Amino acid sequence: MSKNRQHEAAQASNAFQFTLAGLIVFSLALIGGASYATYQLTYQPRINPADNFTVVDPNDKSSAIHVGAWGALATRDLSLERPAEFLTDEVTSPQPETWFFKGMNLAGVQTLLAQNGIATEHIKAALEPQNVTEKATGVELRPPDDFLFTLSQSARQQLYGALAGHGVNPYLDSPLVFPGGTINAIYADSRLNPEDLAVLKRLVYANGTGHQLADYAALLGKIPTVQRRVAMAQALSRQSAVMARLIVNGKTDINKIADYWGHIPNVRFTDIRPLFDSLKALPEGGSVSLIYLLPPFARNRLYTFPLPPQPGDPVMDSHWTTFNFYNETPDNRFNDSNYTIKYITDNYYPIAAPSVYGDILVLMNDRNEIKQSAVFLADDLVFTKNGNNYRQPWMIMHVPDLLAAYPASPAIRAVYLRRKSD
Repeated sequence: MSKNRQHEAAQASNAFQFTLAGLIVFSLALIGGASYATYQLTYQPRINPADNFTVVDPNDKSSAIHVGAWGALATRDLSLERPAEFLTDEVTSPQPETWFFKGMNLAGVQTLLAQNGIATEHIKAALEPQNVTEKATGVELRPPDDFLFTLSQSARQQLYGALAGHGVNPYLDSPLVFPGGTINAIYADSRLNPEDLAVLKRLVYANGTGHQLADYAALLGKIPTVQRRVAMAQALSRQSAVMARLIVNGKTDINKIADYWGHIPNVRFTDIRPLFDSLKALPEGGSVSLIYLLPPFARNRLYTFPLPPQPGDPVMDSHWTTFNFYNETPDNRFNDSNYTIKYITDNYYPIAAPSVYGDILVLMNDRNEIKQSAVFLADDLVFTKNGNNYRQPWMIMHVPDLLAAYPASPAIRAVYLRRKSD
């Protein structure tokens, strides 16, 4: 077949007939085409890789470029999941969900549930004797499935909002949060069994513009195999993070970048200035990961999950993370809220908005309790760790994503602070 086609092509070419004018035009076209081909082969346009980094699909909302005192910052959104190796007893031997009402008696628990939208028949079913243990220090409740799985979204949102922050259950205090459309991505995860997804959807509830899950233990208890529990645990551990790089080219003012990024303790810009100078000298320029501009505490932890804790380990929450940001050796006194409050009072003052690398964002409730804290980096980026356990990584986040992790309530407000030494 190939030979026949070649023969037909040869016959067709032999059938062309040229007039003198046509032959001249054709010859000129050949000469012009050859010249253009030679030009294309020999001409090498200078393409800046930094420019390439900025060329993205306009429909791709995961990347952006923002220019400011910090330089030209290129960001790309990404998701982090816990390694399967870090999934421990929660997936191999899931335990029943337990609530503990410290300092309360059974009548007090009943009143609390009733005040927060729980129907009388549901309260009665939840507080059956086999589900309750009364202790000198309070009441332990093991909420039955019939109670947990019959709560409406609105009832769950109201009740769980009231129980949050009182030590009733770790996941009531720090639920799994899915800002924006994150929950839809989890629902579409092909690793998850449809039956398990159906259970998950009954337990997830709306919170502001996002969704939350506090009944993690109850969910895992309904999944019959370790393999399926691992898939669910990994999918739910997904965290929205940001990867950031500084674009460097011939127009970059390195002194300006040094002024912005170089004043942080334990960040020696002189150590990495040769890298910036080298990239600036390149015809193409380049980019530098923001990791190089973080102090060792943050640099060594960024995008990683803590190991499961051992007895005596510090609680590596957002406050421990924020106020150890500059330290070479972590100070575990930041686990003490009283110490942290005094440290803030002694070393920081309030500002209207962050503009300096190292400013602090804290989220406070109406009792002036700090619920979350983070270190401002640049643009709308902060370094933080959500939650107070090993299930959350250290990461860079957009401020709106961080705010989405908390109820859309006037009781929570953002406060910005700056070190008095800055």
